Amino acid sequence: MAKIRWGVIGCGGIAARRTIPEFKQMVSNAEIVSVMDISADRAKEVAGQFDIPHWCDTEEELLEQDIDAVYIATPQNVHASQTVQAAQAGKHILCEKPIAITVEEVGWMEDACTKAGVKFMLAWCMRQNVYNKKARELVQSGAVGRVVMGRAQLTCWYPPIPDAWRQDISISHGGALLDMGTHCLDMLEWIMDARIVEVTGFQDLLVQEYRTRIEDTSTIVARFDNGAHGIIDNYFNVPDAAARNSLEIFGTKGSIIAYGTIGQDPAGNMFSVTQPEETGYDADQVRNVEVNRQEYDLEGVGIYGQMITIFSDCILHDKVPPTSFADGRHSVAVVNAIYKSVADKRVVQVED
Repeated sequence: MAKIRWGVIGCGGIAARRTIPEFKQMVSNAEIVSVMDISADRAKEVAGQFDIPHWCDTEEELLEQDIDAVYIATPQNVHASQTVQAAQAGKHILCEKPIAITVEEVGWMEDACTKAGVKFMLAWCMRQNVYNKKARELVQSGAVGRVVMGRAQLTCWYPPIPDAWRQDISISHGGALLDMGTHCLDMLEWIMDARIVEVTGFQDLLVQEYRTRIEDTSTIVARFDNGAHGIIDNYFNVPDAAARNSLEIFGTKGSIIAYGTIGQDPAGNMFSVTQPEETGYDADQVRNVEVNRQEYDLEGVGIYGQMITIFSDCILHDKVPPTSFADGRHSVAVVNAIYKSVADKRVVQVED
């Protein structure tokens, strides 16, 4: 069986914690042949830990290797330049979110990939969670009727850490929203099959004492193009044990409630409550939610390994990747509209 040969740009962080381990454990149509990091010691350590034959500390050396594709897992302020560089070297690209800082950068990335004839996929890994897939299936089947509201929460305890690039605004360009909220925004749009068109909200630095000002508290309200409303809440100041990482979808025939499905793990918990027929107004407001409640017990597999398998298959069989530059461009536009709405204290329309 043919295998796609991969290189990893930025092999610390999420690459070492999740993507490379799942790659080695569960991917059969690809192999890692080189890893790169600006820290030579880190690259050498990761290569040794996962039995990868080559390591280096520059993009140039990695791109000179016999590889077909690269996984870019670096801070978002270099995604554009590294994507252009990889495309010019003829490599297919799987890029971590956020895709870039500006819509203009996304345009540069797309132009480079189009000119080089290489494929690009944005790493929306949480679309591979088995419960999130089921939630999308239920919504698209009409099980909850017309969707009127969706909520997505992703939060964690993220204290000040020396040299953490996410806590340096010059590199990260944002805090809890940009780091975690981008996943939540995508989850709601993907499950509801609707685009966010208006945003507003509040952001603050309430608890943590970071070396630069990024938000540790972000509560956003959105309107979708189908009229539904959304709530996206992301916090760097809630203990991990207290975090629910909730997904909630409410419609005219019922709801879907999930916990732990928005995150790096492939599983979680989920149930739905449906009422397919109108019963009229109940003035007593007595709610028997057990009658039409359904619990789901699904088996999940690594969401990062699934991403590698899917993109490798797209390369091997010349398929169109499921996430695209259009998704990335829209994501950047939504995020930038949110930051503008918070700064201006008003509702802002999203302009792709």
